[in-house]
Amino acid sequence: MEFKSYKDDAWYDVRIETESNGDSGGNGRRLRVKFTGFADEHDEVVDGKDLKSFKEVDFLRCRFRPMSVQLQDTECSQVHKGMSVCAAHSAYPDDRRFYDAVVDGVVRNEHRFENGEEQCTCSFILSWKHGPYYGSLSEQALENICRVQPPLAVDKLDPLLASFLNSARKTVQATGFFDSGARSQRLKQETKLARSTSSHLKGDDVDIGGVPHMIIIDNLEKGISPLTIMEFIHHHLSFPCQAFVSPSRVLESYARGAILLHSKRNFDKLSAFLENPDHIIISSRGRPWLMTEKTPVHDTHMALIETFRLTSRNVQQTRRTGTCNELKVVISGTKEYSTAKQLKDLFERLADHICKLHQRCG
Repeated sequence: MEFKSYKDDAWYDVRIETESNGDSGGNGRRLRVKFTGFADEHDEVVDGKDLKSFKEVDFLRCRFRPMSVQLQDTECSQVHKGMSVCAAHSAYPDDRRFYDAVVDGVVRNEHRFENGEEQCTCSFILSWKHGPYYGSLSEQALENICRVQPPLAVDKLDPLLASFLNSARKTVQATGFFDSGARSQRLKQETKLARSTSSHLKGDDVDIGGVPHMIIIDNLEKGISPLTIMEFIHHHLSFPCQAFVSPSRVLESYARGAILLHSKRNFDKLSAFLENPDHIIISSRGRPWLMTEKTPVHDTHMALIETFRLTSRNVQQTRRTGTCNELKVVISGTKEYSTAKQLKDLFERLADHICKLHQRCG
């Protein structure tokens, strides 16, 4: 498997070991991540007792995934705009580090053959999703690009990793969320507004730092799970968020959701991702997302957040199987994008019409 390092945010091939941390109570294990081809002093260690919430346990799991597969010259045609990949970027000679990226464009060239073997000569424009080159574009050859493998189901995880995560979850459940002196100290340093928001959301295991920001999404598929939204955003943008879905009314064919972020930088990144005219987020049934509001969270929004939080509880129990929980990004120039754009424009006109009706009635 591969692991996204805490030190440089790059992906590496690794193996893992577990060892005792000397703590007889709680989670008495440490997870040692050993990097293939590197000496022991480069190991990264995660102590089970340092994982204070279910969210922190889940984020650790997201740092592991099946090993990405090197694309072969004959697979060149399978690489297309909008495809998520893991690619090498060298800041210095002999210093190749792998980061996630999205294919922004492809320059097709005629392949050549040497000794009977096909060699790809195409160029691929990549937009980096994280790491020191985040947001920038660079040109790469196919030999530097790997195909990202789908995440493993819980029962397919490495047994050592699954055991460690399960133990950490049991410890969190037994000790509670705000049981750490360090966490208490951090909470004391937060603003009054952040503490107010935390009091409303701590049951959902939110890690708040500074003033939260909120984005409202309309036209969600009915029955979508908040966890699906969080995993989708983490997969494409590599940062955490909190999501809520409010059950739709009887006569409505769609649901409404809220995404809460605790970093202005992540808020700006997600806003740019949602507003990018080159792609649209849709459900597997073709229903396009529509961002209808984005704002810092003030006292006036607390009632709305509390409503989302309470009504979202039932939705969270929705099974994650089935089409309502599948999301994807469709790229400009495709038939799916054209259809999604028409539906999105239609929903915007409908939303605007309803808003004007409310104003007249008010």
